[in-house]
Amino acid sequence: MVKALCTVSVMLHGLDRLAGPGHTPAPMPFPPFLALISPDSLWRDAGFLRLFIANTLSALGTAVSMMALPLTAVSLLHASATEMGILAACELLPFITIGLPAGAWIDRASKQRLAVLFNFVAAAGLALVPIGFEAGFLSMAVLYCVGFIVSTTEAVGGSATQVLVTLLVGRDGLVSANSKLFASSSVAQVCGPALAALLIAWVGAPLAVSVDAASFVAAGLLIGSIRLREEIEPHAGTSLVAQMREGLLLVWHTPMLRGLVGVVAVWIMLSDAFKALYVLHAARNLGLGEASIGLINTLGALGGLLGAPLAHYMARRFGLRNALVSGVALAAAGYLFYGVPQADWHATAWAAGLALFVFNAGSTLYVINYLSLRLVVTPDALLGRMVTSMRFVTILPGPLGTIGIGLAADHYGLPPVFAGIGLACLGMAMAAAHGLPQPARVPPG
Repeated sequence: MVKALCTVSVMLHGLDRLAGPGHTPAPMPFPPFLALISPDSLWRDAGFLRLFIANTLSALGTAVSMMALPLTAVSLLHASATEMGILAACELLPFITIGLPAGAWIDRASKQRLAVLFNFVAAAGLALVPIGFEAGFLSMAVLYCVGFIVSTTEAVGGSATQVLVTLLVGRDGLVSANSKLFASSSVAQVCGPALAALLIAWVGAPLAVSVDAASFVAAGLLIGSIRLREEIEPHAGTSLVAQMREGLLLVWHTPMLRGLVGVVAVWIMLSDAFKALYVLHAARNLGLGEASIGLINTLGALGGLLGAPLAHYMARRFGLRNALVSGVALAAAGYLFYGVPQADWHATAWAAGLALFVFNAGSTLYVINYLSLRLVVTPDALLGRMVTSMRFVTILPGPLGTIGIGLAADHYGLPPVFAGIGLACLGMAMAAAHGLPQPARVPPG
């Protein structure tokens, strides 16, 4: 896989052009097929193309892990709902413990180098699962550590990548870029469950995680090949604590960011709890095997694929805020319906998959417009601190929330908990519709 990616990188080498901040001029003319693409299209930007391919491959590997890791916990390690909630909490902790200093670090350093470095760290963390399985030390404690390590790389490298997107395409291209990136992730996740089912049947769930580790290596190589000149502003005389404080004050004093905090905090708590529990429900309550769970994930990914162009259309037609609210309401419907199917239904997997389709369509609609909303109101010099400060304040209640929802699921059962998550999400959509300001402009693209 890595060798193939290096070949792709060489093929893209001649396509660089001056299409946004930091790009270098093309060393050779465009290939003829580019004449079919609009002159201002992001598909003509070699830097964005490399990031797009890296994102797609990483998403394909992640789609495998989305099946393989929960099945490792549920089927091999016999995890309870509470343990799955703890795993979700471990995946949130890095955003709280290192999120704020990471933002200042990102603003002081090369975003591209950080993105490359932490892709490789994520690969090393994921490799612990197959190694632990082969060596006989795999346990829930190991999965907790893996979740923490991979989320640490997202807290730093993922935040750096979000800023890197802005540097590559500019603010006016954000909605278009985010839509394309989410669409690529959704396509990869449509193919991923089938690949995951084959791999799990062939080598078992723990060893299937190796594909995700390889995808992070590949993504790091591709992002490292982007030709980008970053202008890093000096921070002489400014302490790390002062910069962290500056990021938090930015969130507090910007009405849009301040309004988003409550919405996003509840969203993260509900969606992370749901993602930790839906495979457990499918395997134990609905009696579905790997192939049927793969079908559920595929249908869910198709919903995400629909949500990407829908997000772009709705943002331009109704505004970023209204598009975000619509996504939250749609996700709420998915939560509510997921707990309805019963094990004795003739089409249980299809019904559960339809619920996941609705949830993922709403989730993608929400996320794309949330990312765009927070970026259009933030100065370039503060982008890194804004991203990590927002993550810190919104994820802060998440770990206790996911553990609490897991405990509730063990006590009351999963279907009532899914209904409660759906109702809470619907209430959040109503609050967002009345409480969030509408930005003055919608980025074109």
